[in-house]
This record gives sequence, C-alpha cells and structure tokens, in this order.
Amino acid sequence: MEHTPIRRLELLRGIAETINGAYEMEPMLDIVLRKLLELTGLETGWIFLMKPEARRYRFAADANLPPALLVQDRKPMRSGTCWCVEKFRDGRLRQAVNILNCKRIEDSIRLRRGDTAGITHHASIPLRSGEELFGILNVASPGKVRFTDEELELLQGIAYQIGTALHRIRLFGKERKRADLFTRLGEVSRKFAAMQPAEDSIEEMIRLSGERMGWPGLVLYIDEASVLKRGAVYAGEGAVGEDKGRPEVVPEEAIRGVLDHHRPMMWGDMSQSGRRFGGKWRSGAAVPILLKSRVWGVLASGSPEYDAFDEIDAGALEALAAHIALTLETMWLNEKSRELTRWEERNRIARDLHDSVSQMLFSLSLNARGLTQALPDASEGTREALEQIQRLSQSAIGEMRSMIRQLRPAGIEEGLLTGLQRYGEQIGLRVSYRCGEFQELPERLQNVFWRIGQEALNNVSKHSGTSAASIELSNNEWEACMTISDDGPGMEAGESTSPLKYGMLTMKERAESVGGTVTIKSRPGQGTKVIVRLPI
Repeated sequence: MEHTPIRRLELLRGIAETINGAYEMEPMLDIVLRKLLELTGLETGWIFLMKPEARRYRFAADANLPPALLVQDRKPMRSGTCWCVEKFRDGRLRQAVNILNCKRIEDSIRLRRGDTAGITHHASIPLRSGEELFGILNVASPGKVRFTDEELELLQGIAYQIGTALHRIRLFGKERKRADLFTRLGEVSRKFAAMQPAEDSIEEMIRLSGERMGWPGLVLYIDEASVLKRGAVYAGEGAVGEDKGRPEVVPEEAIRGVLDHHRPMMWGDMSQSGRRFGGKWRSGAAVPILLKSRVWGVLASGSPEYDAFDEIDAGALEALAAHIALTLETMWLNEKSRELTRWEERNRIARDLHDSVSQMLFSLSLNARGLTQALPDASEGTREALEQIQRLSQSAIGEMRSMIRQLRPAGIEEGLLTGLQRYGEQIGLRVSYRCGEFQELPERLQNVFWRIGQEALNNVSKHSGTSAASIELSNNEWEACMTISDDGPGMEAGESTSPLKYGMLTMKERAESVGGTVTIKSRPGQGTKVIVRLPI
C-alpha cells in the first residue's frame, strides 16, 4: 500500500521516536518492526540477535510470520541455521542484501509444516553501530523475490538506527547491572564485617554471597598443599563442605588457568576455537583468591545459559573474591591479636604466681624449718606438725611450679626449637635442630608442638639407648611439620613397651585435638622418627 508523503514522514518519525526513547530491547524491536512493515508495505519480518563470533543466536522479534514458521512456538525460527546467519557469522553480511531464497521456508515446505503464505525470498540487513554488529533484520512479502536499491537503502538506514539503539540499550543495561551487583556486594561486605571467626566461616561466607549476589551458584576451590578441593558450594539451598556428590559445574581448564596465571578466566561460546569447555555452567568465570600474594583458592560462578555470565559478572566476582580474602586475613589477624593478648595475660598470671604465691609458700617452708630448729625441746606432736607443714609447703611449691609451666612453658618464650633443645639438655640429650621455610605459628600450635616434642625427647632419653636427637621444623600456608629423629636401634612395627605406647598415645591425642596427625617411622637398626603434622 502506497502512503502519502506526510504519512511516510509520520511513520519515519514514529520509528525514530521509538528508537531514541527506548531503554528496553524487546518492546522496542517489536514496535519498530511493525512500523517498518507498515512503512514499506512488506508483509512479514523477524530479527535475530547475535555476535559474529557466536555459535548461537537469539530469535528476538517477529511480525506476521506465516503459519509454517509458527509451529511449536516458532521452533523453526529458534533453532537450526540458515544462509543469512551463516553469511553474518563469516563476515559476508556487511550491508543490506537480497537473499535468493529462505532456507527456513524451504525446510518448512519439505517437512510439510504448513502454509508459507507464498513467501520464498527475503532481504537481510545487518544491525550495526559503527563497526559493532548486533544481529540481522529480515523482511519479506509473498511473491517478492527481489528488493530495489531504494528499498534496501531505506532498510539499511533504519537498521543502523536500530543498531545504534541496541548499542545504547546494551550500555545502559550493563551500567544498571553493574550498579545492582555492586550494591549487592556492599551488603555482602557488611555481612562479612559482622562475622565472628568460626570453623564454618568459609562456608558461611559462600552462603551469604550466594544468597545476595543472585547468581545461579558459587563454588569455592581451596588449594591444599597443591591439591585442589571443593571447599564450599552454593546452589540455591545453602553451602556445604567438599560436596563430592554434586556434579562438576566449572570447567577444569578454567580452574587450571587461574592457578597457572593468577588471573580471572571466563568461558562461554567457544565456536571460534573449535572447542568447548566442559562443565554444566555454559558461561561463567573463575577468579583467584589471593592471600599473601599467593593463590589460596579459586572462586567460580556461572550460568547454564550461553553468554549469560558476562564481564560485569566477572568483575563483581573478582571484587567478591577480594572481599573474601580481606575478611579471612582480618579474621586471622584478629585471632593472632587475641592469641597475643592471651599469651600476655598468661605470662602476667605466671609472674604473679611466681612473685607472690610461690614466695609465700617458700617463706612458709623456711619458717616451718626454722621453728623446728628453734624448738629442740618441742613435743613429738609439735615436731610432726612442723614437718608436715614443710612437706605440704614443698609439695605446694612443686604444684605451683607445674601450674606456672602450664601457663608459660619454660623456654618456649625464647623460641620453640631453642626451648626443646634446652629441655633435651636437661634430660641428658644432645639436641640439634634445623628450621626450613618457616613462619610464626599460632600459640595453640606452638603449645601442641612443645608438649609432643617434650614427650618425644623423653622417649628418646628412656628407650632409644642413644644420647642424641635431632628436630626439623617447617611449614607452609596450610600446615606445619615437626620431625624428631634419633639414631637408636629402632624397633619392629608394633614392638614397644607399655610406657612407650602410652607416650605415643598421648602425642597422638594432642595432635588430634587440633586436627593434626602423628606418624611413627622406625625400623631395626635405622632409628626412629616421630613426624607431627598440624593444620594451620
């Protein structure tokens, strides 16, 4: 139908106003497509949105499709490929062109899907803004097999306006999404700041993050002594531990890339490389969690939809990983501060006991002894009472010294290895030590190593038949290891006296109290090694 010049101008103005005022993509495409068909007098049209390098496309809008293309909720348009899509992918669709015939129509005729309304050909116009391509506009009419240059020029101009609007809408959508994600991230950060250290602190952080960030899921992998383990998983219902029963959702290549390069990795449509990453999340990102400039773990999130997880999500995920790292470091520093405070308080109590109660007991013992000597003619009952006071006061002094040692193990304040060396000298051993790569340990681990070291050196002194022992201490970010060795005769597996068995049991119980292990290695003629491993 021919329009008057005024009506054509009204339609063009309506298209321009719709395009310029739009901030939602799909409503804009539907309205513009219908006004374009009215302007040109064409019967039908449809729009595909896609990236030139993408393997998949999105059927975004249509108007007046023939019945054959409407079957099964427009399945012929939502799946498969065609010549215009292939030309767009390989870069040959750079301007408005005539397509000789429509493959989707041909397939519908061949498969007898229904009436094609006499449509056999269509024009294809790329939607672009500058050099950036967004998709394809297709238009057709029954019996129309060719479009004039004037028609193609008009279609190209309107397609360019649509492309410019798509570019603006996409930028607006990205900024809105970024603002929303970082608002959510601020809420998560405030939750983190209010957390108290606990055994499940990491799982709780993943749960809080998953609930607030709005992603389909979160997975945390922890690098434990170069072995990567799933530490926590959030999938809508909460966080759990290693969760070995849950299928893998993150591509192994992405995780390995983060560990190898210490930088974020994204995955999505991989058509250009000819390969696809594995995993149930078809798009997503994995980012490093850095502690002390080392990769402590990998945080990943994604979507089962292709290209749904974009660079804005990846940026928010990277910021979340930094918040998790900062929270963990803050927790560890606070725990270290609390340990220092406890240590100082125990030292103060030990000094007070030594300076006051111990001195008073010592004075009581001296006075009782002095009275015994000053009263040589005292009755037998009096003398026995004074002797009893001396014995009790000496026993109390011994108990007090033991309590002081429990509060402040003698020598440990000078260093764990130095303290154990001096302890060995006190029981007649020559103790040498070597310290590998080592960082300061928490007080609770020092005390466990101290007690196990004392017991191990006692065993060397009593049972090994040698007067020499060696100690080796090392640690990394995940565990500390202490090895006490002697060059005695060793023993067969299971061969030990009852006191030795009791000492080994005590050592194992002390290590297990902090999640550690004790391993005894010994063979006849090759000495004995006690290997203590404690998690940090």
